[in-house]
Amino acid sequence: MHSPESFNTDYVLVTDDEALNKCCESWQELSYLALDTEFMRTDSFYPKVALFQVSDGQNNYLIDPLGISDWEAFQALMLAPDITKIFHSCSEDLLVFIYQFGILPSPIFDTQVANAFLNQGFALSYQNMVSEEFGINLPKGETRSNWLQRPLSEQQLDYAALDVVYLPEIYSRQKKKLSAMGRLAWVDEDCQRLLSNYKEELEQDFSQTYRNINAAWQLDEKQLLVLKVLAEWREKHARQRDKPRNWIIKDKELVNIAKTIPENMAQLGQINSLNANFIYYEGQALLELIHNASKQDNASLTEQIARPLSNAQKKHFKLAQALVERKAEELNLPIEVLGRKRTLLSLYQSILELKNSTSEDTLDANKIKLPDELRGWRSEILVQELIGLLL
Repeated sequence: MHSPESFNTDYVLVTDDEALNKCCESWQELSYLALDTEFMRTDSFYPKVALFQVSDGQNNYLIDPLGISDWEAFQALMLAPDITKIFHSCSEDLLVFIYQFGILPSPIFDTQVANAFLNQGFALSYQNMVSEEFGINLPKGETRSNWLQRPLSEQQLDYAALDVVYLPEIYSRQKKKLSAMGRLAWVDEDCQRLLSNYKEELEQDFSQTYRNINAAWQLDEKQLLVLKVLAEWREKHARQRDKPRNWIIKDKELVNIAKTIPENMAQLGQINSLNANFIYYEGQALLELIHNASKQDNASLTEQIARPLSNAQKKHFKLAQALVERKAEELNLPIEVLGRKRTLLSLYQSILELKNSTSEDTLDANKIKLPDELRGWRSEILVQELIGLLL
């Protein structure tokens, strides 16, 4: 076990191809690497990567991407199946790897996820975890500093290195505790499942983006087809211009266009809140998309958008939430780990859809579309009782 004084907080600054390749060669036989990233994303779609931090458990490395062009060996390590990539709260880091290299590091271990399975705090920050585990208070002053400036200040570099210094020891302690509890396989499963959340991003498939728009349920099938093509257009446009989605056009405005289905510029101009400049520059392209979408059949809509629950359905749904709460308490797990509300809702809506599509009195439970999160280790613990309760 490490004492606070025994951690090596020094770092090696890696600024060229030769130095990076030497590091990668020395890391090839390791069983893990701890990783973090620094980036800026204030007014752009893509994160502007400023630093990769790496710890091999002994030494810490700060890789400056601005002076490096040969990433082949580094990418190979990120995909090496025998090297676990340790992150803390990895969602934004994974996007950095997708946008920078077109890859997802694998396999991964997220210490924030593991901490929740140990019931030591759900979504606990790295700073708080280090404080609780080692009694060390990490500085926060450089969080919003300019990471793209060069040279980086000594304070920035020190701060960046500390983001990976403690991860290997946290990982080691968590693995021991989880193994003793018989939950290490659960955490590994959930960590690898995180990667599936980025499948569409990795494959550049934006055809289902419209489903993330909250008000989509208000639209009929013809309007949904319009929303579908508009949302896909916005997604591609945001990338081309490297601007946030809402800087192109907001969700609410996409829904208003889909509801109206305008046929010409005059009708487009009557839609509330649409910017005149946007209509001038993008209006004709949008009208063409709308026209083509209006002629399609509904085959490209993979499934219905679920409507909000009725009052009676909400009461029924609360029974499922109560079951999850009871099970979570028995297992000493946070409720969010065992069954998040949106996962339970997805299951319930699948059951309601099946009920609406058949006239049979008895439903075939095998036809229920299970959310991916309810497969694996949760299946034995929870799923049968949930389905029995919700049918």
